[in-house]
Amino acid sequence: MIQSSKTKIIIAHGDPLIAAGLAGTLQTQRDFEVYVCTSASKLSSATANNLPPADVVVADYDSGMQLIASAAAVSNRVVILTHGDGEARICRALEQGARGYLLLGCSLQELFDGLRAVRVGGMALGPLVAGRVGEWMKQRALTPREGDILRQMMLGRSNKRIAIELTVAIGTVKTHVKSILDKLDAASRTEAVAIAQRRGILQEECPASASGVARIGARSTQQQSGGDSKWSRPGHRFTDPITSRSAP
Repeated sequence: MIQSSKTKIIIAHGDPLIAAGLAGTLQTQRDFEVYVCTSASKLSSATANNLPPADVVVADYDSGMQLIASAAAVSNRVVILTHGDGEARICRALEQGARGYLLLGCSLQELFDGLRAVRVGGMALGPLVAGRVGEWMKQRALTPREGDILRQMMLGRSNKRIAIELTVAIGTVKTHVKSILDKLDAASRTEAVAIAQRRGILQEECPASASGVARIGARSTQQQSGGDSKWSRPGHRFTDPITSRSAP
């Protein structure tokens, strides 16, 4: 069987404007064959399992993570396109099996090259994303108690108030705060909070680790081909198999 020279791409982004923009943009490349999933804003396991074979699926963060967790044939072909650049979110997605993570605002060439790389078994990571992964791998993990205290610091609470809230001695709180500042390479509590927010350290409850990130991409990939008339190609009318709505 001769493999198609075109890269089959499914757009499963929950934002209809972004999905439409992607469709129009990707169509400009002669080696891309583009399909649009109109149910992405309410992606379910049923929708995921009905996705046609594809080389790459471009999705928003939530839809992408649902696809990765599903048993769908395309679950190991997902590239997430999002504005979220926190280290925790990025590393969680990659450790779960995302084949790429691109930020909204990336260059068109970066997008095109990334999708082509995924088709042949590579990864799609922008420079900023790669930098975030590097920072995450270098950082020293906070202990559970340090995480609790950092959450209290984010609320602007004093050491005395934190000690009361967590039922610990104020000296213990001071020791943990010092350790937090050291691990985050911060000169003050305010800077520590800012760094934690930028990195998304406490926004995602994920045990990402350097060893886990090193395993990114270790999952085997399988090239898939074929089409499905139930899914739209830009400019063609189709019926969504889940919602049975006719799309323009």
